[in-house]
Amino acid sequence: MPELGFQALAVLLVLLPGFLCARIIRNLCVTPHQTEFDKIIEALMYSFIVYVAYSLVSGGLPVGLRSTAEGDVQRYSIEFNKWSLATLLLLSLSIALGVSYLTNNDLIFRWLRKYEITRRTARGYVWGDVFHDCQGYVLVELKDGRNLLGWLRYYPDTPEEGNLFLEDAAWVERSGNRIPIVGPGILLTKESGIRSIAFLEPKITAVDSSRILPLP
Repeated sequence: MPELGFQALAVLLVLLPGFLCARIIRNLCVTPHQTEFDKIIEALMYSFIVYVAYSLVSGGLPVGLRSTAEGDVQRYSIEFNKWSLATLLLLSLSIALGVSYLTNNDLIFRWLRKYEITRRTARGYVWGDVFHDCQGYVLVELKDGRNLLGWLRYYPDTPEEGNLFLEDAAWVERSGNRIPIVGPGILLTKESGIRSIAFLEPKITAVDSSRILPLP
């Protein structure tokens, strides 16, 4: 049993770079819901990428297999060294940060869409695509008919969360008059009930009432 536990620990150490990569990417990027099995497969794929990168950098593998004979029994164990572990850690961090940058900025899928290989984006939701590409002042219509104008500062990962934080915000009356909100801004929670969000021209400000017509 102790030998079995050691072997399980050794296998875990071998797979750990991929799990580290996958965890960092999930924290830095908005990804669709995954099952536990999907997460394991993803981690295994990143482990493979990390070890391929390691072999290209060092010309070998970071682990060694040692065989020892104890009588008629042949025992095998996995060997690491501290420099290999440090290199694996550095490669895992570099790959995770690189993949996160490419995903959040949609660089690879933008190139694929250019050549009509796909029409998808790298981000998990259209919600994220819109907020990433369209920034600035927004006009938010709530379900109760009220309207808010402000600079979009923070937004959630998915539309189900339904939270927005607006800076330089003001309530907009039907006549077009603005009632500025004194303070840093306003946090719209899911209970506010967002019906629509209009992205305005970059030069429009919450205090510039002449640039927006009265609401219907």
